[in-house]
Amino acid sequence: MAWVRILIGAVWLNGALEKLLSPSFPQQFAASLDAGGFIAAAPPWFQEIMRSFVVPNAELFAQLSRFGELFLGLALVLGLLTNPAALGSIFLSLALLFSAGGPRLGTGLGAPEFLNINLLVALISLVILLSPAAKAFSLDNSLARGRPRLTLLLTNRRGGARSSARNRRA
Repeated sequence: MAWVRILIGAVWLNGALEKLLSPSFPQQFAASLDAGGFIAAAPPWFQEIMRSFVVPNAELFAQLSRFGELFLGLALVLGLLTNPAALGSIFLSLALLFSAGGPRLGTGLGAPEFLNINLLVALISLVILLSPAAKAFSLDNSLARGRPRLTLLLTNRRGGARSSARNRRA
């Protein structure tokens, strides 16, 4: 499962690097939003969110997108604060999914669009969030060893002084 976490982290790092290496990304993002991109195909409730919050602050959201994807990628690859990163990955993947119109069935003339990359990343991120095995080979394991009370939060495993004492008795 650690390799799945690292792979999803690499997906986010790839997106971040594309945005970071393009100096004009914030302006392109704002222009795309002004032209109706990321809004026209979205469900009505999501269109309202985009028009109210994102469009007036397009360049800020472009920067948040750049650095959010960078944080998610690094956190998942390194296994540092994996659970919050997995939650962020789910949230951002679903936002991207809904900005493209959400999941929908194909028309029979093309491939079904129900399982697209954004939905798959969200589902895999949910597995990462819930799986203790996804925290293997991670910095979270090192943090949990140093702070036993955080073990359950960081690694989804029971830890702490009581479980250590139980393990010594067994």
